[in-house]
Amino acid sequence: MNFIIKYQGIEEPNLEKVCSILENHHVQILDNSLWPETALVNMEESTLGSLQQALNEWNIYPEEEYHVPSPRKKIRKSH
Repeated sequence: MNFIIKYQGIEEPNLEKVCSILENHHVQILDNSLWPETALVNMEESTLGSLQQALNEWNIYPEEEYHVPSPRKKIRKSH
């Protein structure tokens, strides 16, 4: 399942430590374009609790997908 991890600390995060923790929990980084503050990761839900304890200054949110409405106007047919 995909999750978003977001850094909430004040100082710059220790990226070597974070990458090591992610690797130890078998977490795969899918998108790190906003790294080091935010990343999209893939992991098993069963590791969520232990990962949250290891990354105490990071928040972990499930990825949510939204349906984008069509900008096209709908024409109603008269009966």
